[in-house]
Amino acid sequence: MSSLFLTILLTVLGPIFATSTGDLDAVVVVFRHGDRTPIKPYPTDPYGNRSYWSADWGMLTNLGKLRHYHLGQWFRQRYSDFLPRIYSEKDIYVRSTDVDRTLMSAESNLAGLFPPVDTDVWLGGFPWQPIPIHSIPETMDAVLAAKKPCQRYDNLMRKLFETPYFRNISHINHDLYAYLSRYSGSTVTNLKQLEYLYNTLKIEVMNNFTIPEWARKVFPDKMKPWAELSFATMTFTDELKKLKTGPFFNDLLKYFNNRTLTNKTSQYYSPKFLMFSAHDTTIANLLNTMGAFEYHCPPYTATIIFELRKTPSGGNFVNVFYKNSSEPAPVRVKGCEFDCEWENFKRILGFYALPLDKWDLECSNYLILAVDSLNFFILLGAVSGAVMAVTGVVLLTKRRSRRSEMYSQLPDEEYA
Repeated sequence: MSSLFLTILLTVLGPIFATSTGDLDAVVVVFRHGDRTPIKPYPTDPYGNRSYWSADWGMLTNLGKLRHYHLGQWFRQRYSDFLPRIYSEKDIYVRSTDVDRTLMSAESNLAGLFPPVDTDVWLGGFPWQPIPIHSIPETMDAVLAAKKPCQRYDNLMRKLFETPYFRNISHINHDLYAYLSRYSGSTVTNLKQLEYLYNTLKIEVMNNFTIPEWARKVFPDKMKPWAELSFATMTFTDELKKLKTGPFFNDLLKYFNNRTLTNKTSQYYSPKFLMFSAHDTTIANLLNTMGAFEYHCPPYTATIIFELRKTPSGGNFVNVFYKNSSEPAPVRVKGCEFDCEWENFKRILGFYALPLDKWDLECSNYLILAVDSLNFFILLGAVSGAVMAVTGVVLLTKRRSRRSEMYSQLPDEEYA
């Protein structure tokens, strides 16, 4: 190869090589669980009998376990020079939502990522080792499951679906909702309920079941775009983004910030690899907050990868990837380049980040809730006023009626 051609090649591909071979300092992966059975069959479901399925409702299937095992092997290959093959709690921390299918997915993934070697072998011929997976009840989890109760978030969601945009969507889908309700036997009146049914039908098709004729008329084409839109609704506005993903991004930024510190005296408590096992909604919410969600239903094992890297001059930048197929695709955080400088990354996502104490305050702040409920109180006041007015008219009419019974007007009194 001529030196001139080599120079040109390095000039063109240099930035790509720098990104892929830069000094990696920390990795955070967030993935959806593997394939599962339907959470609950619809009333007229021909496959609603448990005997059709290899696992109970909403549970991970053998294919789901295998997919995550292979994803763990992919992590091992990608980070072979970064993550030691010998397991240590100093290197990796794993957290899952408190759901069987996500816990089992994390276990399957770790089996592929850390097969026991050397001193990790504890039972000959058994290529698996126990690795801690941390979790808390969903109703207490505002970071990963994002299901800790938040009244303000619920109020904002209710107001969102009362906007002209979503009212029009309900109007457009009136006939589709009625059709799905009639033939499925379940109530379908909104995007979430449509997506729930769409997901069940999709699972049945993926398992080679023949869905009913009525379903084939609307699945997937007529249902798919609305199911995909459903995944964007939970973080449709900046306020919804903050309340739904703010605690996660607060922890992510705090973790990366600790990793950038020159004096890493607490590195023992700051592993280089964080793994989060979650759901399709988690993937959609995080992508949407970053301004990178292209409407779709995140597939099984869909994974967001955050990589914190160092520049030769000692600075830091972040790469984000989305892996929903064989190879990860670069993700551009809105307002930043792919090689997003750490300070810019921190500034952009810091807008949405919420520490748990502030999240709790915003969720329970009665002044904020009162502002959100202002329309309700205005309506209540208007109704109360109308009731009082009607009551007044009725009382006045009765009073005049009683007067007319006791008093007779004189002939010329009309002009008095």
